[in-house]
Amino acid sequence: MLTNMVKQVGILILLMTAILPGIAAAHGEGRHVFGTITALGTAEIQVLTVDGKTVSIHTVAETKYRNKGRGGGGNVPKVGDRVAIDVREKDGKLMATEVQFSSLAKQRKP
Repeated sequence: MLTNMVKQVGILILLMTAILPGIAAAHGEGRHVFGTITALGTAEIQVLTVDGKTVSIHTVAETKYRNKGRGGGGNVPKVGDRVAIDVREKDGKLMATEVQFSSLAKQRKP
């Protein structure tokens, strides 16, 4: 009985070891910035991160925006919105590839 259980655990560990690197690679190699928008311009977003630092992130025409809030509000973030930004570094600057945002405003219950 015990040897059968040891074999099952061994197989499970082997499968997880084989699968996890593929999952991590599928996620991408970029960095992420989480926080609240403190300033917003046409080519830059300033974010107060969860650890209290202010980070400037540049945006380009290819930057994608996704409104994750259920309260609507369009596809444009505002100062005060919570964000999760996928960034890559280019020439020493952080460049946004995707900006996911949601408003902190109270949302209506259906």
